[in-house]
Amino acid sequence: MSRHKEKKKKDPIVTLLDFIIVIMILAMIPVGINAWFYLDRLNYTGSFTQDASRMSFDLTRDDYASLIQGKYVNEFNGITESVSYHALADYTEAVSKYKVYEGKGYTDKADKQKEIMDRSRNNLGELTVFADKVDAMFDMDSIAD
Repeated sequence: MSRHKEKKKKDPIVTLLDFIIVIMILAMIPVGINAWFYLDRLNYTGSFTQDASRMSFDLTRDDYASLIQGKYVNEFNGITESVSYHALADYTEAVSKYKVYEGKGYTDKADKQKEIMDRSRNNLGELTVFADKVDAMFDMDSIAD
């Protein structure tokens, strides 16, 4: 008695489903990696903030735009440290807006920026020297109190 095992022919639908499963697994690998990356970033709260040392570095390069950006990023993330750096960022932004409004003749808006400048200058502490540099950049010596 010789027994030949007959090879069963695989149903084409089963073959198609196997192929689809393999493709889905391969597609899910990069999706899983991306999800892991963004969840990791979400859980690491310090990744998108600027501390005092980073803000100080921006000042050594006279990069006031990054200082302002860092202040907004910190506010967005609920970081309230570095009060003097945030005050300098507010001061710098207010000076630039003041000059634009003053030049265009928008006295009400210019006056509001002047108030922000005065309030910010009171919180500068030892960073007042940088506010003086901002004044010099924007030729603000004529209005400084």
